[in-house]
Amino acid sequence: MIHIHDQDFGQLNEESLREAYMTHTSTSPNYQILASLDMGRRQVEFEGYELVQRQADLAVSIAHAVARHPLLRKYFRVLGTRDLIPEQYRETSRQMPLRDGLAAMSEAWERDEFVVDPSRLTLHIGLTGVDGDTFKHDYLMDKYGIQVNKTSRNSVLFMTNIGTSRSAVAYLVEVLVKLAETFEDEQSGLSGLGQRARRARVAALTSTPPPLPDFSRFAERFRVDAQTPDGNMRDAYFESYKAGSCEYFSAAELARRVAAGEEMVSASFVTPYPPGFPVLVPGQVITEEILAFMSALDTREIHGFNPELGFRVLTGELASPQKPA
Repeated sequence: MIHIHDQDFGQLNEESLREAYMTHTSTSPNYQILASLDMGRRQVEFEGYELVQRQADLAVSIAHAVARHPLLRKYFRVLGTRDLIPEQYRETSRQMPLRDGLAAMSEAWERDEFVVDPSRLTLHIGLTGVDGDTFKHDYLMDKYGIQVNKTSRNSVLFMTNIGTSRSAVAYLVEVLVKLAETFEDEQSGLSGLGQRARRARVAALTSTPPPLPDFSRFAERFRVDAQTPDGNMRDAYFESYKAGSCEYFSAAELARRVAAGEEMVSASFVTPYPPGFPVLVPGQVITEEILAFMSALDTREIHGFNPELGFRVLTGELASPQKPA
């Protein structure tokens, strides 16, 4: 009987079982990925326009709620086109094109060089006196379970998608109202000294931040040639692996040495989040402007920077005296 069953399996089921097995173990092609892509394509084909329209409409409803609620607009503001795009790149000058209707959105897409995605809402929070990173973690995430990925020193970014529901939007608006009420209560209970400290925080968050520093230059050791500013980051990066080639400097000590004319060269990528791109790369000369920008940051996450030890700098023969201009 066992032999007969083996024959039946071999004749009827073996190939099907092997095929089913391979669909879950093979990476080329991966059937699960192909199937999900096909499902996604079909969904877009049948209801894509409706889903995207609803996604954008829900985002606009959030912006409307913030603009119309008297307490919300006291502490929050959704930034629009005029806040985010320089005038020379927006001929229509509409603050939020979709809010003015589909015709206005279409006109902006046709005439403006850049248009703000209506499903991406940049919420300015500077008037709360709370920086973006703290607002993200201590208020939205820890208290109400709302997760956001992108923040700046005075804003958080909300994004709607085709899976966003009206209940989710209602919950977000409700949470913002509760937070506004919290800030209102906290402010009313502050002493004169507390009020002064809060005004200082708000002023810092609503004032013009230090400009993003331009790329300085590569140290002469890592320059490719004299005609271009190009440098060899690879050599600088792997040079830092050699024993005794690097040393850590605090921001204060580094600033003192740079001001004295020493050429200090970064040994690693230094990348604050946000904005999420390197302020320093291996082999780059550290300048006063870069240090001023780093000191003004209020973000928790800076890759390549050790808050206890400071900046990692190439030392010894790698750091040559700075040449006079």
